[in-house]
Amino acid sequence: MVEEKPAAAFTLSLIGLTLQAVGATFFAYAVFYGWGSGSSGPGMMMGPWVMMGDPWSAGLLWSPFSAVFAIVVIVLGVLGILWMNTRDLGRVRTGSTLVLIASIIAFPTMFGFMLGSLLMLIGSILGLTWQPVATKVGGGA
Repeated sequence: MVEEKPAAAFTLSLIGLTLQAVGATFFAYAVFYGWGSGSSGPGMMMGPWVMMGDPWSAGLLWSPFSAVFAIVVIVLGVLGILWMNTRDLGRVRTGSTLVLIASIIAFPTMFGFMLGSLLMLIGSILGLTWQPVATKVGGGA
């Protein structure tokens, strides 16, 4: 089966980006409402501060940097995924590269619960290795 568009790459990247958005929303909720800031409770072992303590232990700049990373990941991911859903090989490669960059940025933030970053990484690799359908040129006897 030959694909006209990189459907598997597009689908995996889209699912991964959706997980990134859900994870970033969860992180924003945790930051704004203080979930995970106590010494005990359900949020103590959740989020990017698992290895560092509370999100505020890294200083006041932790939350703004995380917000910037989330915005960059989502913008690059959306743009890349839109470009991956074409038949143009150049745009598919560029879109796959953007998704790859977004997944690499997202790995340390854990916004997509690591699965989102992994799916975006796999989708971008599939997009980079995808080849369009070869068109038949000329006639035959």
